[in-house]
Amino acid sequence: MKHKIWFDEIDQIAYLEFLGDYLRTDVEPILTKIDEFFVNKSLRQVIIVMSETHKVENRETREESNKGLQKSGVTEVAFVGGSAANRMIARILVKTGIIKIDGEFFKNIPEAIQWLKSKRH
Repeated sequence: MKHKIWFDEIDQIAYLEFLGDYLRTDVEPILTKIDEFFVNKSLRQVIIVMSETHKVENRETREESNKGLQKSGVTEVAFVGGSAANRMIARILVKTGIIKIDGEFFKNIPEAIQWLKSKRH
């Protein structure tokens, strides 16, 4: 897996940055790491950084990712950057309820963090 994934302890947000095409083989290791981040955490928010133009391998990859994020209890996903095509696909999944997670798109990480923090109860 060539993607970057980390957890910000201060803001309590998991980050996933795509550094290449997102393949079906990437899904399980990413979801496992996200699950590890959320152990004993009440907040379950993720920022997905898509600043570079990369592709998602196929529909199965998207569906497995979505199911895994839901299973992990992720409540909100902030997407940062990305190609117009990737934003459109993600927006359709979020807006049609295929992803049962609140999601929004942002131009930069500080805006994404602000939105996620506004969703906290």
